[in-house]
Amino acid sequence: MTGRVLLVEDNERLCTMLRGVLEARGHEVRCATSGEAALALLQGERFDLLVLDLKLPGMSGVDLLRHVRRSAALKELPVVIMTGVFRGAGYAQAAAKLGVSAYLEKPFGRDDFLKAVDGALEQGPGGKELNRLLLELFRDGKSGTLELRGGTRVFVIGGEPASFSSPRFVPFLVLGSHLQRADLERFPPSRPGRLPLVEAGLLSYEELLEQSRLFLSRTLIEALVQKQAPRFDPELAAVELPLTPLCLPRLLHQAADAAPFNLAAYLARAGELFPMLTQAYFRLANLLNMGQEEIELLQQLGQGNTVRTILSGLDRPARGGAFLDMLAGMGMLSLNGAQASDQAPDFPQKRLFNRPIEEVAELQAATMSFEDLVDEVSDSIELVVGETGMAAPLSSSDIDFEQEVQRDYATIQDKNYYEIFGMTPGSFSFDALKEAYFAKTRQYSPEKFMQLSGAILGRAQDVLSHYANAYNTLSSVIAKERYDEMLNANTIGLGGKRDDELQARIQFQSGKVFLEMEDFGNAERALQDAYTLAPDDARTSAYLAWSIYKNPGNQRSAGALEKCRMLLTKSLQAERTAEAFAFRGWMLLDEGRDGLAEGEFQKALKLNAHDAHALAGMRLITERREAEKKGLFKRIFG
Repeated sequence: MTGRVLLVEDNERLCTMLRGVLEARGHEVRCATSGEAALALLQGERFDLLVLDLKLPGMSGVDLLRHVRRSAALKELPVVIMTGVFRGAGYAQAAAKLGVSAYLEKPFGRDDFLKAVDGALEQGPGGKELNRLLLELFRDGKSGTLELRGGTRVFVIGGEPASFSSPRFVPFLVLGSHLQRADLERFPPSRPGRLPLVEAGLLSYEELLEQSRLFLSRTLIEALVQKQAPRFDPELAAVELPLTPLCLPRLLHQAADAAPFNLAAYLARAGELFPMLTQAYFRLANLLNMGQEEIELLQQLGQGNTVRTILSGLDRPARGGAFLDMLAGMGMLSLNGAQASDQAPDFPQKRLFNRPIEEVAELQAATMSFEDLVDEVSDSIELVVGETGMAAPLSSSDIDFEQEVQRDYATIQDKNYYEIFGMTPGSFSFDALKEAYFAKTRQYSPEKFMQLSGAILGRAQDVLSHYANAYNTLSSVIAKERYDEMLNANTIGLGGKRDDELQARIQFQSGKVFLEMEDFGNAERALQDAYTLAPDDARTSAYLAWSIYKNPGNQRSAGALEKCRMLLTKSLQAERTAEAFAFRGWMLLDEGRDGLAEGEFQKALKLNAHDAHALAGMRLITERREAEKKGLFKRIFG
């Protein structure tokens, strides 16, 4: 624990030596060689500890101590006495009555000196390290004011830092080129505070919010890294506007990542213990933004491994140790002498964002029940026919439509794509193709489809799929040329292997074009046809998953989301492609699991450094992090 120390010692050599010892431990030290100089410093600055020699020139140390104890502002200041003259238990007892924390007789050792300083800081009003103090305030939901070094006051509301007042803020803006010194001199703010900067037109309100939140975040992280022990006043008055609240668990996570970590000391203390997730973990985990390494580390908990064993398998064990130490400090993790199982959440929780990627096994068609089918299509049925009137008996027109489906199905079996639309290669035209295609598909309306079932429904789907295949092939110049070559090679008819391969390629390319046009419904249909013809092609599986995911008609379908995951898993099992990793990254990103999404995008870019989806995902993650650092208004309050 560190603090701001006033060292009063007239022996300059000893003063320099003790100052070096304190600064090496991270304390900020001011020195005085007389009682009068020390009193002036105490009245003008804030200190966490007074280290005082009793024998001083002019005002003695005893007189200075009396002044301190009579001052309302200084009466609780911790004091450590050093003396080579006033020896014995009697003097020590008299000093204790004046609130002295420790009484050191010269000569004393370095360890005794540091022990006395640390003990005194623990007892003082600023005795708790900032980390511990913030956690207590967060858990209890308390409000108050923290006084940090440099004159910065942080206002805590309901357990979280929400605003600040600091003389360092304007220099911070000038250093970042958000303010110009000349403008400050020409248009000085009318009154103290941050809002007058907006009143004077020096900053926009949005920019003030961004920079205020960034300053507050950096200031607190710096204080946490330095292990400051600030004063805390439970009174909360005159909170400076605007409010810029910070998420405390996320702030502590960032500070843990920024601070140096002594791995050897941590392993000596906790290396042989078994870590376990607590119920508090589930209450706080969704407030953090963990990386893939951290999420993977958590999967090793509760499996009978000690901290030492877990960290030994990491590429960066120090970072993993800092992460576990941070979780334990927040009560999200407990360290036990014996193996124990992780606790479960004690409240309903729909989703845990910081969890590993689930690999979904491919679903077999035979396992789908009638109830599954009803759940899968119920939303689509409501969109087409509404919620009532679905039990009407088949009319004569419905029976006629079933017979029409049967005739169409029989007709397409022995005809090539030109013949299906009543054309020949010589009479072909794009306008005629378009007119014939829409004439044939118009009769397959959603209302009529809803009256079909069983084998007839399947045949109707086959007919529409075949019409789409034929239209997509003949409407594409390149695909049409290939199809003409196939016809000239006397491979006439449907169902041949070469035809399947060609059609799979055609439908795949058509699906990609539809995706680029953001016509996700047609993209899904084309890619589904390609997948039917080439179910083992990795890229087809990946793009089909992406088209299903992007299709607005599937947004309410849990079955569609499960199918996307299954297809991406199948794709990656067949071949590791950049597209599959990138698509899975975007699905994770939409769930708010930025850490895992970043890992997927990085895998994609290792395979293809120019993959557009992965690059776009990385840009969005970077923008989110910058927005989080800068504190955009909509991310604070939205």
